Order: sequence, then structure tokens, then C-alpha cells
Amino acid sequence: MTGRKQQETSAVRGSAAPEAGADRPVRAPEGPDRTARNAPRPGPRRQRPFRGPLRAELTRWFGPVVGATVLVTLLFAMADKADRWLIAWVSTTDHLRTAGLLLGGPLAAAAACWQGGRERRRGTADLLATMPRTPLRRALLAAAPTVLWPVAGYLLTAAVCLVATWRYASYGRPWVSLIAADATALGALGVLGFLAGRVVPWRLAPPLVAVSTYLALGLPGYSESAVTWLSPVLDESFFTDRPLWWCAPVSMMWTAGLAGAALLAYAARRRVVALVPLAAAATAAALLMQLGTEGPWRPDPAAAALVCDDGTPQVCASRVHARMLPGASAALAGLSAKLRGVPNAPVRVVENETWAARKTDARVSGWDTYFRRNRITEPELFAHNAAADAAAPTSCPDPEAHSRSDDISTAVVDWLAPMPGWDDPVFGPPPPLYTRTLTRLRTMPEQERTRWLGDYLAAARSCRLERVTAP
Repeated sequence: MTGRKQQETSAVRGSAAPEAGADRPVRAPEGPDRTARNAPRPGPRRQRPFRGPLRAELTRWFGPVVGATVLVTLLFAMADKADRWLIAWVSTTDHLRTAGLLLGGPLAAAAACWQGGRERRRGTADLLATMPRTPLRRALLAAAPTVLWPVAGYLLTAAVCLVATWRYASYGRPWVSLIAADATALGALGVLGFLAGRVVPWRLAPPLVAVSTYLALGLPGYSESAVTWLSPVLDESFFTDRPLWWCAPVSMMWTAGLAGAALLAYAARRRVVALVPLAAAATAAALLMQLGTEGPWRPDPAAAALVCDDGTPQVCASRVHARMLPGASAALAGLSAKLRGVPNAPVRVVENETWAARKTDARVSGWDTYFRRNRITEPELFAHNAAADAAAPTSCPDPEAHSRSDDISTAVVDWLAPMPGWDDPVFGPPPPLYTRTLTRLRTMPEQERTRWLGDYLAAARSCRLERVTAP
């Protein structure tokens, strides 16, 4: 009896166990999705305290508008004089500096001055002073749009101009260090203009700052003192020159140090720290004032090296103007044909600005005036000037008064390389000796003319044209 009750009790317990388990929720095995869902979610991404406000300042309308204005102004100015700088890297750098600082500098300074008076115009200067940011950080944030955007506009202009110059430049490389120095100077002008707007509570301050900036940059060019080279605009260069390696870093230290000292003196808690950039600026100024009359440029023998064709006489251009050589050779083809076989004729026709010219060469100066983007535009005048130096070398002293040899040499030049339109009656009747000599050169036998021209060129090379007799 007892055994039967125990079996019933165990059966009841066995049947009750599943019922009790049915009331509990069945826990499914945790898969990867459920684990990821139950994992702690990361909090909001923290931003650096300076990056958010800086982005807000840079993306407001005023800064991009100023940068776009600088960009359009500089591109228009550079495009207007493209034929003058689409020759060599030195020319491009010079024109970028002049346009970027004389046009972009006053514009950036005036915009920064207006930006500097923003809080005063809005009446929020006292409210911003209660914020936990330091005065220096507030000044940096407020000045950033009118400092960085004009610099960006200048750098974009420089990039466009350098890409355009790459097609026409014959030698060298772009002077990136000088472009960086110009960008630094433009940013420094923006900082100084911003501080002027903070200090001078006047709505007419921006145009006055623009005029003052233009005068401060341009007036030192009329002075011959050592202070001249403190202006970042002034840079008298030649197409066969190269800058001193230390000039660009020192110029950057001068302009950035001056702007940094002014900013720290205005907004730093300890204004004594402004002495550090001020000392750097003073050191840089002392170095720049030692440049003397030559300035920051020195002759580059590799740029002035001659590149010649295989004609007779040879036509030689400097390496900087090597791409002009085909046009020069074509323009001098007629002159070369008339001088071929003549004794004492020039061996070469070279650029006058090069150092490799010899006494037996005919020189032509100012190749840039005859060419536009490496294409010759005045071939007759180019050949006429080459013939003039061969018939009456510029190395000889100029006569004090007009003589009969002048009429003979003029006739020789006009026969070697005639200029269309120069015999116009408007200029008056030519001298009789000139007319007789030119007519004789056109009609005399070739051997006789060759012999007479050889004697004439020998006298011209020795600067004794008074001994020449008319043919």
C-alpha cells in the first residue's frame, strides 16, 4: 500500500513539472544580433572645444564672400596682363606678388577691419566677455574668416597661374617659398586690419585701413634707403635671377612676427609674451635691411646659359627663353641669308642680357617685347634691331653729332633687314647719301657687295665707321 502511494506521488510530481515550467518564459540562446543589441551604446561623439566654433565662423557668409572677392580680383588682374608673365617662373612670381599684395592686401585688411568691429556693432562685446573662452581665443575665432579666406583665394589664384605658366616656361621651377611668403604677408595684413577694427570704433575705419595699407606697401618703392626691403611687395628681379634661399623664410618671420606681436599685445593675458614674436620680427627686419641695392635676387648662370640653333649665323637665346628660339630663327632667316658668306659677319645673334655674349656677336635686347607667349609678334622689328647691332654695335661709343657714317650705316641696316613703312613721306625725305648707298647695295654685283660689306663690318666691329667709304 505504501509503495503504491509513492508511485502515484512521483507520477503527480512528474506531470506537474512541465506545467510549472510552462508558466516561465523560455530563454532563447543569445545570438550575435541580440548581443550587439544589448551592448552599451557609445555616447555622442565629442568635438574639440575649438573645432566647432571655428567651423561655424569659417562657414558664415562673410568669410567666403571675402575670399571669393579676392580670388576674382586677382584672377582678373592676372588675366589682364597674362602676356607679360606667361614667360618664365620669375615673371609669374613677380606679378602674383604685386597683384596679391597691392590689390588683395588692402581688400583683406579692410574686410578684417569690418570683421573686427562686429561685436561692437551688434552690442555683444560685454556678453562675449562673460564667456569662459580667453580673449585670445575669442580674437582668433573672430579673425579667422577674414584671415584664412583671403589667403585661400590668393593660393588658388597662384595655383591657376602656375599651371598656366607650366605650358610656356622654358627653364626652372616655380618659387613656392616666395608664394608662401606672400600668403603669410596677406594673412598678416588681415590680422592687423582685424585689430584696427577692434581698436577703432568707427564705421569708416575699413576704407581708411585699405588706403593706409596700399600706401604702406607701395610708398617704400620710392625710397632708396635700407627700409625699402621691409615692404613685402618690392622685389626687383630679372628673368635670369634666382632668390636667396633665406629670403622667403625671413620675410615670413618679419610679417608673421609683426602680426603675432600685435595680436598678443592686444588679447593675451600676459602681454609680455608679445616680446617673443616682436624680437623675431626685429631680427628678420635687420636681415632684410642688409640686402642692399641688389635686393633678394642674385644672378643665375644656369638660367643665362645660351641655347643656340644650327644656323649660320647662329641664333642663341638664354635658357629661360629657349622656347622663343624657333620664332627668333624664323624672323632672322632673311638676315642670316644676306650675312652668309660675308667676311667679318657676326658669328651669332644673341640676347643682350646674357653674360655669354662675345665681341663677334650681334645682340638683341628685350626679347620679351617681341614675343607673346613664346610666339614672335614683331619679326621685322626683331630682325631690324639685330641688323642694327651688327652694322653699328651698341658697344661702341655714341657719336656726339650726326656724321656721314650714320647715313651709310642706316642704309646698311635697311638693306639687311628692311622695315615696312619706314620710307613713308611723313617722316621727310631721306638724306641723299643714304639713298645712294641703299640703291647701290641693291644693284651692285654680289661679289662686290660681299667684299664691301666685309670691310664695313670689320670697321663697325672696331668702332671705326668714319673710315668707311660709300659703295
